[in-house]
Amino acid sequence: MAATPQPLPVPSLEAKIVVLGSQGVGKTSLVERFLTNAPLQSVPSTVGASFVTKRLIDEDGTMLKLQIWDTAGQERFRSISRLYYRGAQAALLCYDITDELSFEEMKSWLREIKAQADDDLIVHIVGCKADLVEDDPSRRRIPLERAVAFAAEELAGVTLSSTPNHSNSKRSSGQWLLDEGWSNCQEVNAVDGEGIEPLFRHLARKLVEQKRKRDVQLTQDSQTPAIGSDSGSVDYFNGPHATGSFRLGHGDRDKRRSWLGLPSGMEGAITPAFMTTNADEARKRGRCC
Repeated sequence: MAATPQPLPVPSLEAKIVVLGSQGVGKTSLVERFLTNAPLQSVPSTVGASFVTKRLIDEDGTMLKLQIWDTAGQERFRSISRLYYRGAQAALLCYDITDELSFEEMKSWLREIKAQADDDLIVHIVGCKADLVEDDPSRRRIPLERAVAFAAEELAGVTLSSTPNHSNSKRSSGQWLLDEGWSNCQEVNAVDGEGIEPLFRHLARKLVEQKRKRDVQLTQDSQTPAIGSDSGSVDYFNGPHATGSFRLGHGDRDKRRSWLGLPSGMEGAITPAFMTTNADEARKRGRCC
């Protein structure tokens, strides 16, 4: 009787997400709405930071465990917040779309994480309290186009000459920017939850794609032949039984070759001019082959 095939293990990923922004912009409401998907009650200000976990299944079946750090926005907690976003894989930079100052302070958070966090940190800019503008459009202080242009320039290095085409009916939707491909900037409504689930799902997709790219790169690096290894010779530095006192990555190969007095940018075994691999020639020079 044939053995029953065992199911393949479900791919999993654990990621740390930090939520940053000024006091009162709606960070905690954003996180609470994502966790509970229920109408919000009174939400107190965060002191220091709070940590919650949410599991999410990506569209490709990957199980993500999201560690979400909701940090305090008060200035006196600023130095403490730095401790929480170090080692994070993603950051949500929040501002209040009815408050000009919160948008300017969000920029300072972005400058800080650029200086302090990892280079491959995934960053999303999130405009909170869209419900206030839906009730009274005159309360808006930050046009959506302004936030999109800022995100494009700061996160992608692109200066926009125009904004995405959109219909008025979709303009108020939290999904609008994701549909248009402007995936690093979005407005959300924590009162009815509009835009929050798509925001975190899109973030999860980016985290999965980032991990996949890293895995591919690691595989490629492990399969990159070392100097002389394609001919079967043992490489002092990179071979399977390397005995060198230090080892370098593939990207430093030319640098290492220059240290050894060998020309850079060349592959395979190389014999310097003062050496020979010919036995007769070696005997003529009085040296052993």
